[in-house]
Amino acid sequence: ETFGPELSFGRALAAATPRRSLALAKFTHSGSQIIDWTPEGSVAKARNLYPSFLAFVRESLAAVEEAGSRPRLAGIVYHLGENDMSFHPFRKEAAARLGATIDQLRKDLELPELAWYLSQQPPTDHESVNGVDVVADIAALAAADPFIHHLPTPELPPQDRQLVLDTAAIVELGRSLGERVAELDRAGRR
Repeated sequence: ETFGPELSFGRALAAATPRRSLALAKFTHSGSQIIDWTPEGSVAKARNLYPSFLAFVRESLAAVEEAGSRPRLAGIVYHLGENDMSFHPFRKEAAARLGATIDQLRKDLELPELAWYLSQQPPTDHESVNGVDVVADIAALAAADPFIHHLPTPELPPQDRQLVLDTAAIVELGRSLGERVAELDRAGRR
């Protein structure tokens, strides 16, 4: 009954790459934090998403192959949400946890150059978390690896609520990410 940035992302990516066949596979868990996606997982064992995520990627590639195409996993788009931008312990460890997840997925899929495209919710502006520059941390992670791309959050429409993106913002986020991923692809930086 809901959607995320994948719809406008797919539309923008398809418009920017009209001669290529694309398949998008979405895996998400509402309310999760990056710690839930790490290979080690969080203390909430029911929310440890890495094994399911890995299985989903493999199953998605197999499904495309079974449909008669030769799939190539071009990249993973990961968006850090409001919990990782607002809660000090999560914000402080977000970049390191992203790095661990990226490293392990690349090993498990035997794709050492798998591209990752990282974006994040606009960081919460509050004294309890302002000492952690998570945007700079993610940028540093990307700067250290030519196959990690930090796509800072674009200018989004004004939001009624501080942490939750409304429909217009979700659509704009997806559109912007799709255009920027296509631009990196055209430049050969995938």
